Amino acid sequence: MKFNYSKFLLTLVMFTVSFATFAQAPDPDSLVGGGDPPAPINSKLIYLAIIGIAFAYYQFNANRKRA
Repeated sequence: MKFNYSKFLLTLVMFTVSFATFAQAPDPDSLVGGGDPPAPINSKLIYLAIIGIAFAYYQFNANRKRA
């Protein structure tokens, strides 16, 4: 199986752009009148990275067994 770097880099760029657009810092002035506080994502990033690495490992092994 040939590793395609362009797909990997495109996926990495799209992930970075998507993450940056949704993970904006909250405006402190908007919370003065009430409203919902922003959800913290920093505490879950380690779990998300571990699950992502495990899933990628599983996918690579599954593709190797089929080839």
